[in-house]
Amino acid sequence: MLGWRATALLTAIGAACGGGVAPLPGWRCAAGRAHDEGNSAQRPSPAPLRRGGAAARVAAGSAHPTPRRGRPPFRLAGWVLPTSEPQGVFPSAAEPPTGRVRRRLPPRLAWTRELDNAGNADLAWDVVELPTGEIVVVGITGPTPCQLGCNWDGWIVKLNRFGNVLWTRQTGGPGADLLTSAATLGTDVVVAGSTVVFPLGRQAWIFAVSQAGATIWERTFGGNGNDSANQVIATADGGLLVVGQATPAASPDGKSDLWLLRLGPAGEGEWARTYDLGSEDMGVAVAPLGADRFVVAEVTCTAGCGGLWQRGYASVLVVDAGGQVEAQKVWDEGPKTILHEAVATADGGAVLVGATSVHEEFPSADAWVVKLDADANVEWTRIFQSPGRWDGAFAVVELPAGGYLVGGYSQVIQTADMNYDNFWLARLDGTGELLGSLTWGGPDNDDIYDLTLTRDGGVVLAGFADAVSWPLSAIPGPADFYVARLAELP
Repeated sequence: MLGWRATALLTAIGAACGGGVAPLPGWRCAAGRAHDEGNSAQRPSPAPLRRGGAAARVAAGSAHPTPRRGRPPFRLAGWVLPTSEPQGVFPSAAEPPTGRVRRRLPPRLAWTRELDNAGNADLAWDVVELPTGEIVVVGITGPTPCQLGCNWDGWIVKLNRFGNVLWTRQTGGPGADLLTSAATLGTDVVVAGSTVVFPLGRQAWIFAVSQAGATIWERTFGGNGNDSANQVIATADGGLLVVGQATPAASPDGKSDLWLLRLGPAGEGEWARTYDLGSEDMGVAVAPLGADRFVVAEVTCTAGCGGLWQRGYASVLVVDAGGQVEAQKVWDEGPKTILHEAVATADGGAVLVGATSVHEEFPSADAWVVKLDADANVEWTRIFQSPGRWDGAFAVVELPAGGYLVGGYSQVIQTADMNYDNFWLARLDGTGELLGSLTWGGPDNDDIYDLTLTRDGGVVLAGFADAVSWPLSAIPGPADFYVARLAELP
C-alpha cells in the first residue's frame, strides 16, 4: 500500500511520467479533519471499463531478475532483546536460493532477496501468501534516471517459500501505471493500483491473476479526474472492498475525496461512495471491524500537498456493509499526523500504524501505533520518539501468540554505512509496549512497506532497498524489490 514518502517520490516525477498527468496529485496527503458524516456523498457505481492503452507486457518466463552488483553489505544496528522467548515456527530454507542473496544476513532473518528488473528502479509495496505457501509481491518498476517521458509499470513477482523466484510479470501501458496492493481470493491474486486511461485520465485499476500470472479479469473505475485505488481486501462473503481517492466532477473545490468501492468476485462494480472530509482526502487502508463493519483509514492534506513538508491530519471512519458512516475519529494534533495501515485483530478491533510530528519539530516524525476496540474506541496509543529524525510505520501484523510486529523505517542510526532510512522492525506486546526491535540497512533509503503472516507461523516482509534520498533527486534508482523472511521474532 502507498505511504507518504513513496507518494512524494512519484509526485516529484509526476508530470514526466504520466503523459502530462501527474501520478496522483495529492498523494501523501496527510491525515484529515473531517466534516460530519452527513457530508458523505454516494457516488454512482462506475461502469467497469476495459483498460485502454498498450496491452500488458508479460514476462512470466523471466524467472531470475538481474542481481544488483556492487552495493555495500547491509549493516546491522544493535538489538533490543525481547523479554520473553519468541513464539511461532520459522523453518529455515532448505533449497538453493535464486535472486540476489546477502552473504551475511542480519540475525533473525532466514533469507533476503533483492530483485532488480533489468536495471530499473523497483519499489515493492505489498506482499501476500497464497494457500499453497507461495509468495506474491507487487509494486512498480521504471527507468533510472527518470527523465522526460519516463514510463512506470506495475511489477509482480512470485516466489516460493524459500525465496526462489518462480515468475515475474511487468504490466502497463504509456505513462505511470502503479500497483500498490494485493489480496488473495481463493487461489487467485487480486491486484489494485492506478493507470492512465486516455482520454479520461488516471483511473483505479483492479485485476485478478492466476497462479501462473495470467489475467483472469481486469477493470478500471473512475471519472475524468485523478482517481486511484490504494488498497484492496477480500471480504468474508467472497467480494472485494477497495479504498483510494477520487476527484468527483461535481467537487466544488476540485479536491480529492476518500473513495470506497464494493466489487463482486469478478470485479463487477456493486456500489461506490465518496467522503468529503474537508480538503485533499485519500483513503489509505481498510480492514474488517467485527462481522459486518469496516474501519477505513484516511489522510487529509491541508498544506504542501505532495511533498515531504506536507501538513495534515489523520482520521478513521467506521462504515457498515453498505458504506454508510457510523462513527468517525480524527487525530489533528501536531502539524503532521498520518496513517498508513489498518489491520483487523482477533478481539474484533483493529490496529493502525503511521507517523506523527506531535512530539517533533516539523517535518520530522515518529512511528505511531493505535489500537482500537470492537467499537472503534481507542484502547491505547504508542509513539516511538526519536528527536529530530524521520521515522514511521508502514505495516503491522498481529502475532498468533499475542502482540504485534510493526515494520517501517528509521533514521535513528546514521552512519556512512547506514544512512537515511533504514529497515525497522519492532515487536510489541498486547498493550503496545516494546519487546524488541531491529534496525538494518545500507547507505541509501531502505524501507519496509508490508508484512504478512505465513501459514506455517512465519513472517515475510517486503519493501525496497537502495533508493536515493528524496527530494535531493527526482529519481528513485537504483532501488530494488526487497523481500525477506524472519528466522525468529525480534
